Amino acid sequence: MTQLSVLPEPEVSRARPAAVTGAFCGALLGAGITGVMLVLSTRSPGLLGLGAALSALAAAACAHPLREGRGWARSGLVAAALLGALCAPAAANPVPGPTAPFLGGAAVVVWVFVVTLLLRVDAGTFFARRS
Repeated sequence: MTQLSVLPEPEVSRARPAAVTGAFCGALLGAGITGVMLVLSTRSPGLLGLGAALSALAAAACAHPLREGRGWARSGLVAAALLGALCAPAAANPVPGPTAPFLGGAAVVVWVFVVTLLLRVDAGTFFARRS
């Protein structure tokens, strides 16, 4: 006669999901691209360019607490990335040469990528467990 064995329930992984690591890297990349655009600009960036600078600073400040699982860092980074995506074309306008549209487009894509990764379900459960 065979005995039935009860399988143990799988443990919930406490490891950081790849979405959080990708959002961390994307936040630093977006802040770097925005910083390069603002440094290379030959004219005053204007009010929206200053918004892009603010979003880059906020993203850089929220990136490391995000990796630790802080919920406020997730909310702050989503807000900073949305502001960065809206203001990136304005930060690219004063950049001289033919690279301006490519830098602005790359910044918008990176910021949207960060927002998409942070709104994933696995990232949400990671932050819900940590808080």
